Amino acid sequence: MESEREPQPFDPGLTQRYTGTLRRIVNRDGTFNVRRRGTRLVDFHLYQFLIGLSWPAFIGLVVATFLVVSLVFAIVYSLTGSNGLQGITGVSRWEIFLNELFFSVQTITTVGYGVIAPRSILDNAVAGLEAMMGVMGFAFGAALLYGRFSRPTARIQFSAHAVIAPYRGGSSLQIRVANPRSNALVDLEATLVLMLVEGEKSSQRRSYVKLALERSSIYFLPLTWTIVHPIIEGSPLFGKDPAELAATAAEILVLVRGFDDAFSQVVNARYSYRHDEILWERKFTPAFHTDESGHLVLDLAKLNDMEEASITVEHV
Repeated sequence: MESEREPQPFDPGLTQRYTGTLRRIVNRDGTFNVRRRGTRLVDFHLYQFLIGLSWPAFIGLVVATFLVVSLVFAIVYSLTGSNGLQGITGVSRWEIFLNELFFSVQTITTVGYGVIAPRSILDNAVAGLEAMMGVMGFAFGAALLYGRFSRPTARIQFSAHAVIAPYRGGSSLQIRVANPRSNALVDLEATLVLMLVEGEKSSQRRSYVKLALERSSIYFLPLTWTIVHPIIEGSPLFGKDPAELAATAAEILVLVRGFDDAFSQVVNARYSYRHDEILWERKFTPAFHTDESGHLVLDLAKLNDMEEASITVEHV
């Protein structure tokens, strides 16, 4: 009779191996702290890369690409000789090159004012190639813009710190989230995982424990949601203090998933809190109020507002 296999420890997909010093598992922007090496050229996906860029980086790359391509073709026109383009004005070589650069810009954008025109067969061929690249480039750029605008992304805002707050005569770990956008997020679910580094230095391993929540899901998120893990007997945080969490390099991993009503798609957001980002004996103060006309007003600037809250030692 085969012996029963030992149950494998819980691993959310972040490996239990631990060597050296690790900054954190999840970065502040929600990305995983993983750097890939040894990737092949065939593994690179240009569209995915451009879709994932931040807006400043994307706009900067588009402008830089436009200028570089225009400049390259202007140099080609310059190398074809002075008789290649007609209508160029200017005496110095710099003025002539500027005219060639402006013609390159007009050609790649298919504007074609008609002041400068190609004369030779070679310049006509180069201008045709540039015009084709311009049409294809702007079509690709339009597809990228559509993809970036149509891609559903959750902009869930997390509190800057997690807190250990009073809770029903004991204590609890609390994290507050809000939706800064006006779109409706429904059917939200939250998952909290505690990561600890355990064992001797020669054989340290990471362990993961899924934290039980007071309320793991809500129907709507028009205001704030305080995610609460009661620290009761059986909780991996029960009886722990800041020094013990620091000794085990504790990190709270947060995953919030919901349904975006505007895009009709599921979206998710990630965040994490290291042991030094957990404040003890604090509690969040309300971030919304009712105005004189009876409307609820959410003040996102108060998402991180909190106050001191004493907890009896035997319950921490």
